[in-house]
Amino acid sequence: MIPEEAKNFRLLGHDATAGWGGGSLVEVRNGHAYVGAVGGSSFDGHEGFTVHDVTDPRKPRKVWEFRAPPGIHMHKLRYVHENLLYVNSERLPGDKGANARGGFYIFDISVPYEPRQVGFIDMPGSGPHRFGVDNERKLAFFPGDAPGWNKRVIWTMDISNPLKPEVLSTWGLPWQRDEGGELGNDPMPGEKTCTFHGPPVIRGNRMYGAFWGGGMAVIDCTDLRDMKLVGHVNWAPPFVGCTHTAWPIGDRPYLVVTDEARGKQNYWDSQFMWIVDIRDETNPTPVSTWFPEREKYFNRGGRFGAHNILENVTDTGPWANTVFITYFNAGLRAVDVTDPLRPVEKGCFVPAQGDGEKPVQSNDIGTDEHGRLYLIDRWGKGMHIVEYTG
Repeated sequence: MIPEEAKNFRLLGHDATAGWGGGSLVEVRNGHAYVGAVGGSSFDGHEGFTVHDVTDPRKPRKVWEFRAPPGIHMHKLRYVHENLLYVNSERLPGDKGANARGGFYIFDISVPYEPRQVGFIDMPGSGPHRFGVDNERKLAFFPGDAPGWNKRVIWTMDISNPLKPEVLSTWGLPWQRDEGGELGNDPMPGEKTCTFHGPPVIRGNRMYGAFWGGGMAVIDCTDLRDMKLVGHVNWAPPFVGCTHTAWPIGDRPYLVVTDEARGKQNYWDSQFMWIVDIRDETNPTPVSTWFPEREKYFNRGGRFGAHNILENVTDTGPWANTVFITYFNAGLRAVDVTDPLRPVEKGCFVPAQGDGEKPVQSNDIGTDEHGRLYLIDRWGKGMHIVEYTG
């Protein structure tokens, strides 16, 4: 038995059924949490997503579920303006997904406890992975295969009409160009590859993107139909190449960048969170790293390393300069990046691990309009609803 750890966090509620126990990504809207499931990806659950009533965060309960058709991995979902939900349809690797349909579903969630499918958008190759939606700009960004490119690149779509998205561009790093490339060479990137992960984010006329095996990029997106590379950095090698997310710290000239922990092996000196200085956009420069206590968690079982962050790192308000990051078996951490050269941990929440249970594998973190945080575990513990008190 490993007891719960809580510093500057308070547990409000728990629902072990989220994502049938193994969740991937969470969105919370109108008192309901939508949880994409990892399915058979290092777990033994169903493929699809679940819906949970969280109007009383102390008593969350599952109210609906959608099971993916055969051959489909459906673990990422995003809220879209006008009460819609986009949900990815990613072909399983190999023969399992050979005849499956890649793209994304559109669900109407105006009745939040009973989504209704209203559309499907086909995409080539294996279909999209971790995508993003910018509702303010009415844009969606999908990591996906595309003709003329090797591995996944950024699909930018205009979703002014969310039921009929318009493709504005596909863009990758210049060295991903491959006019004779084979589509569908994802979703399982090899040990050494360059494939867009994402999602990207726009600030002003700049887009920031993370490329698994390819580092992070600063992109001029003044013209979304003709984007240009401004700056790029890749630290693999010598570090393990698995860059997952690149996100600006409010309006400051710094980015939070995470390298995802690999599923097969933990690395003592890789797979952590970076702070990257972009004062010179043509020369992004890593200036610091952060990770929790390795001696305590490294050999606890499961993955030890960085993964998702709460995708709203602000430099104003009560959460100013605070990064909420999931760190697999080290749970949820709150990191103060006020001094970008010296990130400091301010709090943590690591769910308890009972005797005989798999280790904690905190995978994603979401929030609602009340400031509650929704922590998703991919190895059987479902969803913990917590409050940050720091």
